[in-house]
Amino acid sequence: MGIKHKSNTTAASAVNCPEFRPQGALNIIQAAAYCGVRCSAIEDAVRDGRLAGRRLGRNVIIITSDLDAFLASLEIVSVHTPPSILKRRQERSQQRTTTKAA
Repeated sequence: MGIKHKSNTTAASAVNCPEFRPQGALNIIQAAAYCGVRCSAIEDAVRDGRLAGRRLGRNVIIITSDLDAFLASLEIVSVHTPPSILKRRQERSQQRTTTKAA
């Protein structure tokens, strides 16, 4: 007789797991993971007053809407290509044009 294995119920168990439920507030570690930065970057933003943090006991709580607004307010970084790479691209394009012409 074969042994029946229980099916993997990852989707159902993930719904009951607190890490996967939508949260209205995050602690420093969760906010850093949400943004993909270090905890110190979030702490600095709260300390500087650029990001609203609320004290709950010993913890600092950040409302997700505040965090999203903070992220939207950050400066958009323009694309920067180092001069050495630009020079290399120009050399390659010149080599291609001379090769095609020959």
